[in-house]
Amino acid sequence: MRFKLILERTGTGRFLPINYQYELSSAIYRIVDQADSDFAEFLHQQGYRANGKPFRLFTFSRLFFKGFKVLPESGRIEHFGKEVAFEVSFLVDRIAEEFIKGLFQHQEIFLGDKISGTTYQVQRIEAVAKPLFLTTMRYRCLSPILAKRKRESGGEDYLNPLDRGYSDLILENLLSKSLALSQSLTTNDNCLSEDRPNLSLEVLGKVFKNGVTIKQLTPQQTKLIGYSYEFELTAPVELQEIGYYAGFGHLGSQGFGCVEVKEYPVTTTNIN
Repeated sequence: MRFKLILERTGTGRFLPINYQYELSSAIYRIVDQADSDFAEFLHQQGYRANGKPFRLFTFSRLFFKGFKVLPESGRIEHFGKEVAFEVSFLVDRIAEEFIKGLFQHQEIFLGDKISGTTYQVQRIEAVAKPLFLTTMRYRCLSPILAKRKRESGGEDYLNPLDRGYSDLILENLLSKSLALSQSLTTNDNCLSEDRPNLSLEVLGKVFKNGVTIKQLTPQQTKLIGYSYEFELTAPVELQEIGYYAGFGHLGSQGFGCVEVKEYPVTTTNIN
């Protein structure tokens, strides 16, 4: 399930950090916690697991401000308007149900760091209609997609969608999310009928590099590199749905990999 949240700036401050994703992710966890604290703890501490790795199975877009100015030299966004919106989506219905229960209580969300920040209040929430998922889809990034690969010497590389092996990372991540979901279900709904399907990812147009710093101004500060672009994806319908609702690539719960359907291709391709 996916929702569009419309918030109003209620705080007197007008400045918030450009790198607000970690704070927004934390706010989503807090809202879930108010609805179902046991489930929120499970989601935050453990998550759905596959191959020993946790998957939170939700993602969210960047913020879309009305009346704002980016101040790159200070790492701030000046929001002189009042309204801001973003989308959040959950692959597992239970999360969405519990989330929406807490959300309707005019939740307040603070976005800021040690330098500056401001408070927003949820004014309304709109359900986003479920797309018709086909084996070939065209998407536009609403937040950058992060695809990381460990180096043998240590550390990680953040791949550009034009790099060799990028689509393999996207496929592996989708398959892991599918496995994590299937292990949490009592039925075989949304489970793949084949172990390793084919996947084809074609970039459409320009690729934009997006650096995102999480846990800013703390000892745990980390710089991550994602990429925003439009693309055509040919893959099983089950994986299309998983990517749309849980995010494409890594760290969806930190605000990476959220997309919207750009358009439907004139023809579709069936994968055998």
